Amino acid sequence: MSSNGKVILYASYQTGENLPGYVRFALKHLAETDFTVVLLTNKRPFSAETMSFLEDNGIKLYLTENHGFDFGMWRRFLKDLANGRNDLVEFDSITRLLLTNDSIVYFQNNFADFIRRAESSTADVVSLTQNDEIRPHLQSFFLYLKQEALGAFYLHLLETPEQETFYDVVHRLEIGLANVFDEAEIKTASLYSTHLPAMFAYPELIAQGGGFIKRKLLQCRFNFKEKVHFIRHGAYKALNANYHKMVVDAGLAPDFKKEWLPKHVGSSTTQAIDKIWQKAFYKVGWPLLRTAIKTKYKLLRKPLRGDEYK
Repeated sequence: MSSNGKVILYASYQTGENLPGYVRFALKHLAETDFTVVLLTNKRPFSAETMSFLEDNGIKLYLTENHGFDFGMWRRFLKDLANGRNDLVEFDSITRLLLTNDSIVYFQNNFADFIRRAESSTADVVSLTQNDEIRPHLQSFFLYLKQEALGAFYLHLLETPEQETFYDVVHRLEIGLANVFDEAEIKTASLYSTHLPAMFAYPELIAQGGGFIKRKLLQCRFNFKEKVHFIRHGAYKALNANYHKMVVDAGLAPDFKKEWLPKHVGSSTTQAIDKIWQKAFYKVGWPLLRTAIKTKYKLLRKPLRGDEYK
């Protein structure tokens, strides 16, 4: 049971009986704070080693179905907690709630500093980064909620149905949460600021000493539409940067093993083909398409919105 009202919910979808090294690293160091840590993950068998790791570090375990992404796991946990269907923490006593997930690989142990900085902020809700696409909103992979923000957050989370796709989650739950906070006059802030949208700015974030990176960047796990999105927004270099080298050069924590960094997905042939069409679209295709779109809207005398057209 939580004794001080401080709770961390770490949402993770994984396969296999063991937890990846980068997940264990994050959980271990989160558990070193004065927060009660709960691992929310999909139902499956666990190895004796995994269960010993959780027990040795005082990490509580909540098993659930794989649906609704991280917001779905958080929603089901808090709903069960409020309805008395689990007693891992005391719902009514929560004064600080940190939501995080395994979409980020933390390769340095900065958790105590993140929490200290979030707590000293005058904002009611603090994240590591903010994204200004569509509308300014905090990114939910690390969301530190103080007591003043909990009511609005619970209401939004429990009243919004679980979503089927990743982008519905982003639009309805993550970006939707920003609208709720605005209406409730809840102040928000991020610990790191970047010149580019956050997904394109990890070279800058790493250089700032954040010690974290989006797992998708290490894996280059983007579909065609997402890759085009990078290029249309002038982020071709960010899409193709060598993030493994960047992270290693920045310095891994002494207890973080290099082999824990998620590997690039796809074959070397696929990577080579990707670079060919991406380079062509970056150098020729997008400039021509951009000009054609701007010309069309000019002839139609219609406004054309989007930073990529400036």
